[in-house]
Amino acid sequence: MPTGPDAGRPAAAGNNGAVKSATDDPLVWIDCEMTGLDPDKEEILEIYCIITTGSLEVLDDEGFHAVVHWPQSRLDEMDEWCTATHGKSGLTAAVVSSTTTPEEAAEGLYRYVTRLIPESRKGLLAGNSVHADRAFLRREPYAKVIDHLHYRLLDVSAIKEAARRWSPKQVITKAPSKKGRHVARDDILESIEEARYFRDAIFRGGDGAAST
Repeated sequence: MPTGPDAGRPAAAGNNGAVKSATDDPLVWIDCEMTGLDPDKEEILEIYCIITTGSLEVLDDEGFHAVVHWPQSRLDEMDEWCTATHGKSGLTAAVVSSTTTPEEAAEGLYRYVTRLIPESRKGLLAGNSVHADRAFLRREPYAKVIDHLHYRLLDVSAIKEAARRWSPKQVITKAPSKKGRHVARDDILESIEEARYFRDAIFRGGDGAAST
């Protein structure tokens, strides 16, 4: 008997009754900007979320965006890299002037995700190195968002690393370049673009068939 989050979840079936993968389960693309990388010590500053179908069609162009307020005294504790990066992007100033609390950001994100994906354990968290974002979102007050999603995730960075090792060289050389601006919306859109590229370059349109 299956156990865990997949238990009790019906498998999709084709016209002939054969079980097939539920390839169009939605993807919840989230990028967070933080005060640092340690989820036990640092804080989320900005969240952007876009939801796509499993075939990478955007369900809502506007997405969800929140800049979370923290006082300047907390931001002064950031390391040199975060101070320079978030200062240059304008995020530091936006955080100080924001009136959105972590609780309000978490509730807004949860309502957004559940509005587009009401069924729990159906959507997969997706992004670049998205395990890092997940580690922060596992904490309160954001944990209910992660609890609503499937335990699996789709990490575009992992796909890229696999391509570096096992695909023809031109797959990597032709891949879209990352701007690395560390602006949440821009980063998410780049992640989706990169996922579309690798889908088409490696998985022949994302249907799971090997290229011939």
